[in-house]
Amino acid sequence: MVTYGTDKRVLPWLVIAALMLCAVISYILTEYQLYTKLEVRVNDFDSIYSQRLASANRSLQTVENELRAIKANTCSQEVIDTLKDYTLTLDTLVVVWVKFLGEPFACSALGVSPLPQAPYYDVGSAMTNGLYVYQQMNSRNLDATKPIYVGRHTEQYRGLIGIDVFPYIQEMLKDCDYCGALRILSNNQYELFRINKSVPYWSTLQFNSEVTGLTYSFSLNLYNKALLWLHHFVGVVLSFGMLFVGWFLLRGVLRQYYWHRRFLKALKKEFDLVYQPIVDNQNQEVVGVEVLLRWFKSDGSVRNTGEFIEVLEQDPIMPEVTRWVVKTALTDLRELLDANIIRWCSINVSALEIEQGQMLSFLRELVEEGYPVEYLSFELTERVPIKNWPQLEQFIQLCQELGCKVKLDDVGTGYGGNLCLQNLDFDYLKIDQQFIRHLGTAVSKLSLIASYIAIAKELNIKVIAEGVETQEQAEILKTLGINLHQGWLYSKALPIKELSAYLY
Repeated sequence: MVTYGTDKRVLPWLVIAALMLCAVISYILTEYQLYTKLEVRVNDFDSIYSQRLASANRSLQTVENELRAIKANTCSQEVIDTLKDYTLTLDTLVVVWVKFLGEPFACSALGVSPLPQAPYYDVGSAMTNGLYVYQQMNSRNLDATKPIYVGRHTEQYRGLIGIDVFPYIQEMLKDCDYCGALRILSNNQYELFRINKSVPYWSTLQFNSEVTGLTYSFSLNLYNKALLWLHHFVGVVLSFGMLFVGWFLLRGVLRQYYWHRRFLKALKKEFDLVYQPIVDNQNQEVVGVEVLLRWFKSDGSVRNTGEFIEVLEQDPIMPEVTRWVVKTALTDLRELLDANIIRWCSINVSALEIEQGQMLSFLRELVEEGYPVEYLSFELTERVPIKNWPQLEQFIQLCQELGCKVKLDDVGTGYGGNLCLQNLDFDYLKIDQQFIRHLGTAVSKLSLIASYIAIAKELNIKVIAEGVETQEQAEILKTLGINLHQGWLYSKALPIKELSAYLY
């Protein structure tokens, strides 16, 4: 089975990287939550401010029309009476001030009043509706609440009306635990309002209104923002932890599903068979072939069998693959087998598949369909521990009855190889290439191979060596009494047409 491990030295860095990622995500969530909460407050105030501007504009336009009707050009009693009459028509007390150009005073419904000592300055350029914004300058106390007036200009006078929005600013900051200082700037970056709180600040959020042209700059409360960030951090860490645990628990299922879908597709059009000759070194005669499964990619290259074979053996599709392999191999090799050019073909079958109980019925099915099962030689692999010994005994017994041969594959590398030799009857014992590749080198362990040869002689079964790649290995094996060889020294695994050409 393909496994993926993580270097223990890398693990602490992965944990640190994951925590840093959680910290960044938590910061983004904190900023987003604060932005959305403050945006609601800003939009509410912006709406109120726009309504007040619109209401002031309507009042000033009405007064402007009435003064135009009386052709006023100075602050006369007639102007005062006109302003008073207009004020009495309103549901709320609204005082409109009119300052004629060149006069040092202003008139309203209250009469004539001197201009305030602290002058008012134009703090906002003319809006699209013709309004100007004025605010009294107070250099002594920058944090003092400075009233705002809205005005309209004519050639004779300036009409002014006050708008009181400070209570709404206070309402905007009410119950806002994350808010520190607030600055509201006009469209020319003049500071209209400033409200400070005696708390430490951590960064600012800024909102620009396209409706009123105001800029809102919030300094955020350090402690409350830190607590909100911590809340998100704990939540993100727990979420990632749950995702990791869920992935850890489900990865086997997801991996199995992924491979199963791949195997279904491969069985239809990507699997193919190749055949590697098994040679008797005494007379250089090919006595049989091993049937090997190949998985071709879309570009024509071949997948490494080690990447998928163990997963395939444990997949529910494996019995169907085995059926396809056996029937395809017997069909491809039928002519060579009937002509006795080769005597048998070896096909790998896992102990797990035999334990599932489907191989017995499959063998009987092959006989009924007329396949020459006597040419079959099954190589038993043990990539998982054997659990059902009686089932394997029944399989071997049926093979003996039908004339099939059974080999123990990869001796010395699987689970319970010695137990297999003790409990089951085999026709061949196959020594794994891991032992063969070291022959003739300093790390060679001839005693291990010799022990398996001794066991084979005692059990009266033949021995096959796989992975023979050099003449030196072949000579050493021949000296040890192993004459059945399989490997690249003689031939690689070949497609059926190339195999036929090789044999003829």
